[in-house]
Amino acid sequence: MVSNPPTPESASEITLRLDGGPEPERPPPRLRISNAALAFATVLLLLAAGAVTLAKWLPVGERTAEEAVRSFLEAVRAGDVDEALALAGDDFGNDQFLVPQALDDRWTVAEVAQVAYEESPEGPEAQVYAEIEAYDGTRLGHRYRVLLDADGPVILNGLGYTVRGMDSGFIALELNGHTPEPGGHSSLLILPGVYVPYESQPATMDLGISPFLTLGDQFIELGAEQATNGFPGGWPALSETGHEVLDRSVRAYLDDCAERAPVDGCPFATPPEDERIAVPAGAAWEITAYPQVGGSYTYRSDVDGHGFDLLTAEPGAIEVDAVVTAADGTERQTRLSCGIWVEDVDAVFDLDGGVTLAWDRSAPGVCDAMIEVD
Repeated sequence: MVSNPPTPESASEITLRLDGGPEPERPPPRLRISNAALAFATVLLLLAAGAVTLAKWLPVGERTAEEAVRSFLEAVRAGDVDEALALAGDDFGNDQFLVPQALDDRWTVAEVAQVAYEESPEGPEAQVYAEIEAYDGTRLGHRYRVLLDADGPVILNGLGYTVRGMDSGFIALELNGHTPEPGGHSSLLILPGVYVPYESQPATMDLGISPFLTLGDQFIELGAEQATNGFPGGWPALSETGHEVLDRSVRAYLDDCAERAPVDGCPFATPPEDERIAVPAGAAWEITAYPQVGGSYTYRSDVDGHGFDLLTAEPGAIEVDAVVTAADGTERQTRLSCGIWVEDVDAVFDLDGGVTLAWDRSAPGVCDAMIEVD
């Protein structure tokens, strides 16, 4: 009877001892890893890869750029200009409005969110969209560029720019009651927020600029729907009050002239080159119609106030009894009339709401001709 040879399994169970020989070494046990452990390890590897990708997209922290922009806006709103400027990278332009007294805190931060990231030549750069809201509900958005370097985040376009007041036709720019000393710069740096221009100007003028909201290089007048990337401009014009003050001043000026005529600086005089006309001493000049006037603003560096060149909307008229000498030498008494125009008359409005007139008697069109009254 032949027996089968032992199988490997059964052979492994036979121990052959030889006298004097070493015992053979057993093979090390095999490491068994469960399926659950393998799945867990795979998850860890995927998370690590995702973390590397996120670190590449946001190299200095998940919310660094957002926090920088929010901190910047909140510092401005709190009036902490030094803290705000420490986050802003703008270092050129006139900084005369970068002071707490030029700020108005009647606005809130409505939204701050990072929307893009890229590797720029200057370094990692994130883009953060921010939106603020004024006290009346007007909202304005702007996309900030934040440089993420080793020294900390820097907002590259944190400040807005506006032209200097003089370049816009105003003697001095005033925002939120703050008027800096005149400077030689053509542009001004401005922080985000609400600004009320020329609120201390007299009621005699309408500067044509409403309160506005600004963020970055965006500007919008409160209540408007369309923003612009430039400072809201305007040009001084006479308000309704200003027209009333000017009208009263012109009438008072002419009334005084009528009482004292002929005097220098008044249009109550006969044409200087017409020797045929003579007004007897003591003759009374009578204003039969006052001129209707307007004004056109003209910047003047030599006056303390706002200067207007007066314009005649409708001429006035004066009359006086006079003696006219004919060509043959005969004289006759008659009544003559002269028109009153206000061209080349300066009106300077001061900050207290008053106006000073400077009448140029030699100006053409001021009593340069007289006609007889029927």
